[in-house]
Amino acid sequence: MKRTIFPIVLFAMLQLPLFAASPVLDVSASIPVKKHSNMPRMRVRAMDDSDFKLLYSLLKEESFDKDRVKMIRVACIGNHFTSSQCAYMLSLFSFDSDKLEALEYLVPHIADKRGHKVILKEFTFLSDREKAEALLKEQKRR
Repeated sequence: MKRTIFPIVLFAMLQLPLFAASPVLDVSASIPVKKHSNMPRMRVRAMDDSDFKLLYSLLKEESFDKDRVKMIRVACIGNHFTSSQCAYMLSLFSFDSDKLEALEYLVPHIADKRGHKVILKEFTFLSDREKAEALLKEQKRR
């Protein structure tokens, strides 16, 4: 077995210097690079109602807001939500600080960019509402 592997390894070792010595052309200098693709943007699909009802019931069963935040963080992996779905989830929280923490995870996963007023209505205090609005505006720019 050693006799068949040795010629293959020797051949590969002999070929390496040939490839390394060959001149490398800088192809990138002659090809213009487009900064924006011509492909249309893919529309993101929000979670369907049956899956969202299951998630909402699981969130509702949690006793503590910190556990709800953790569940939302996990639910955001590979999923997107409508603004009204986000508002429903945020309505389960007792404190605006926990709502803001959950919203930080939800913002990149909001499918509709124009329904943010529904989310802002869930915040009690004006200062927290302004923080939430800043988070949502930052996402709109992307």
